[in-house]
Parts: sequence; C-alpha cells; structure tokens
Amino acid sequence: MNKISWILICLCWGYGDTLLAQESNYWTQQYGARSSLLGGAVIHGVEDNSAVYYNPAALAFIKQSTISLNTSVYKYEDIFIRNGGGENIDLQSQRISLHQNMTSGLLTKDPSKKYRFGFNIITRSHANYDFTMQYESVKEIIATQDGEEFYIGRIELQTNVSETWACLGGGYKINEYLSLGATAIIAYRNQRHHMLFSGKALNTPDSTQSSLFMATNSADFNFRTNIVSALFKFGLHARTGGWRFGLNITTPSVPLWGQGRVQREEIQTNLPGNRDQIKADQQSYLKSEYRYPFTIGLGVAFNYSNQGMVSFASEYYSRIGAYQFIAANTSDPTFPNFLSGGVEGFLSVYQAANQVLNFGFGWEHSITKKIKLHLGVRTDFTSAVPRQEIGELTPVSAALDIYHFSCGLSFRRKASKFSLGLNYSYANKKVSQLLNLSDPVIDTQERLFLFGVRENNAAIYAHGVTAMIGYTYYFALK
Repeated sequence: MNKISWILICLCWGYGDTLLAQESNYWTQQYGARSSLLGGAVIHGVEDNSAVYYNPAALAFIKQSTISLNTSVYKYEDIFIRNGGGENIDLQSQRISLHQNMTSGLLTKDPSKKYRFGFNIITRSHANYDFTMQYESVKEIIATQDGEEFYIGRIELQTNVSETWACLGGGYKINEYLSLGATAIIAYRNQRHHMLFSGKALNTPDSTQSSLFMATNSADFNFRTNIVSALFKFGLHARTGGWRFGLNITTPSVPLWGQGRVQREEIQTNLPGNRDQIKADQQSYLKSEYRYPFTIGLGVAFNYSNQGMVSFASEYYSRIGAYQFIAANTSDPTFPNFLSGGVEGFLSVYQAANQVLNFGFGWEHSITKKIKLHLGVRTDFTSAVPRQEIGELTPVSAALDIYHFSCGLSFRRKASKFSLGLNYSYANKKVSQLLNLSDPVIDTQERLFLFGVRENNAAIYAHGVTAMIGYTYYFALK
C-alpha cells in the first residue's frame, strides 16, 4: 500500500466531507528499497541513488557509479467502509497492482571530484480504485402515492491517479564533514475521476396506480486532468564520527502547463410540487493546476560499531489555501432555463491542504558481512481540509491518519545489491456516512430528495501490504 494508495480520490459533491483522498497523505510513498524499508528516515543523507530525492547533498559522498531499479512494488489494498452507503450498506475496494517505484542512476568518472550528479524517475502517486454498489428495497417513501415504492439506490466511485517525477540532482563536497546539494524536479500528473449517486422510487406492480410513477434524484460527475509542474529541492549534509545530519527544503511548485475536462449532471424528477429539473454541462481545455507545498525536513542518524545504524527523520508540509484545481467558465446549466441565472462554480473543482508534520524511525543492522536487516516505522498524517472550507466540488475530504511498518533484508555481492521486504499500512476512523440509501425520504432540499440524512455511524478500515524488490548495480571504480 505504498502510498497508501488506498486512498480514495473522490469529490464530496453536496453530500459530505467524509471521503478519502490520496493527496491528503504525503508520506505513503517512499523511494528506493533501502530507504523504503527504513521508513523513509534517511533525510540525514543516505549514500545511494535515493539521495537525489531525500537529500541531494549526500550525493557528494558516494564514490561509485550505480544504476538501480528500486523498487518494483506489488501492492494489495483493502478499503472497507462500514455503513458507508447507509445502515448495513457497506462499501469495499480490493486491489492488487504492480508499478515501478524508482529507476535511478549516479554517474561519476572520477571519485576524487568534489561533485556528483544523479537522477531519479519515481512514481510519486499511484492509485486505482472502484467502489460500486446497488441497494434495493420496498418501502413507503412517497406519501402522495398509494402503497409502497420499489427503491433503487446506487453509488459509483472510480478514480485513477498516476504521477511521475523526473529528478536531476547534484551534490558538492565542501570538505570531509560538509556538503550541499540541489535537485530540479519535473512532475507530470494524470488524474481521472468518476462519481455517480442516484436514487429512484417507482410504484410496485401491486400498486393501485394505473400508470408508471417514478421519482429520481441523481448526480453524475467526472473529470480528467493532465498537469506539468516544476519543483526544486535543496539539501545540506554534515557528518562527524558516526553521526550524520541532514536538512532538506522543497520549494512550492511552479505550474508549467495544465489542462482539464469536466462533466457534471444533476437530475431530479417529480420533486415536491410535481417539478422536474436538470442541471448539465461540460467544458474542455480548461486551465488545471495541482499545487505542492513548501516542505522542510530534518534527519539524524548514528552508525554504531560498524554493525548498523539508527535514524530519525521529520518533515513539515506547509498549508495550501483553497485554489481552483480545474478552473471552469461561468455556465447556465439549469433546465428549465428560467431557474438559472449563470452559475460560476458549477464545474470548477477546488483543492486545499492543511499543514502536516510527519515522523519516521529506521534501524539497520548487519547480520553478516553481506546481509543487512532493515526495519522502519513512520507516521502519515492527513492534510485533508473539510469540504465546506474549500468549495462545493473538491477532491479532498476525510482526514485519515495512516501508520506504516516495514521490514526487509538486503544482500550485497561484489558488484550488486538485492533488497527484498514488506511494508504494512493501517488506518481506521469513525466518519459520517458517504450517503444514506437505507432511509430515503422526501425532502424539500433537492439533494436530500430520495436520500436519507447522513448518520455518524460509519467507519473506514484500510489495510495494505506492499512487497518491495530492489536491485542496484555498482560500476567498478577507476
């Protein structure tokens, strides 16, 4: 579940703020087999290719040229939302997936030089979820109709996020105790999302009605974006004796290009007063932007008796105020059109994030000269902002704090290293129902029409297991 990528990216529409969102957790994904197994507690200055991302200053102390495939990630994810669709109506998504976590290299012709350069291509975000369920019942819903109605409620939440960062970094050794570094990052993000909520009530075959009566309330929303941004990371590394210290700073993102498409439709038929209404619109080639926060990380490690290392890292992510993730134009989506007056935010999608401070601990110990044990634990606190503080449509919602535990081994040969390990991720939280299909009512509020009032009796349980496999080849020193 590296990232826990268990996290739902869905829009809160008008029904609530209790969904999950991948980008509300920054530390679900770690990079490089060793760094991942140490819980990402390597800001102090890990001496391998992952330093390009964690602290480029440490590159200056790496002597050999290397190329790495770290890590192929096999993920099993299970997200269960008890009562998510109403009383005893549960939602669940289970996935097994594979993706390349990091490809990297460090090239240096002369180990005596004070500077080194390396590159990373990392999968910064990866998510693919599908929550689909249908609920059916027979009950008295519409008092103005004879007998009970046949009720059909449906929820569909589908999301796919793929984000790749290309990183080019360099480190410069000031002396044997201190180095500086910088990394330039180009981020490409592709995101797709579809959400459907619907409720239908129609007269049953034994009804005294001579013709079909059906009342409906549905909302259908989807968007797609492609976004390119730039970021810059700066690092400082210091060492003395067995101690290692590190500092990194990442700038807020600079938007380079972004384009999105949004479609939205809301339909109500047989509203109180015998009214029908539809709101529908779509727009393409819209300006789209995804913002990354300012971050600052600190790390310290101690190498003991040439046998192992203990490390600690902490990273702060700044707050991001509400902004338009996809900026749509003013539209007139309502039919009949006399109900409309120009709606500015009908298609615009918003985003925001709270500040976050995460912590990680790592332990590495040599079992033999060629085999090392790696253990790690880290927090992954949420940055989610309640929907009502952002905008009507937003891909952010429920706050879910995640905890990660990792364990693995690395095997060193003369010119290569192979790493293998597991990461377990867990989170749970009591939340409000996503939608209440079990107790549909007739209400004058259009969005509650044929849905029930959301209760606070739902809970999210998320588990994930990730198998991490890494290989590094070391070129011979000249």
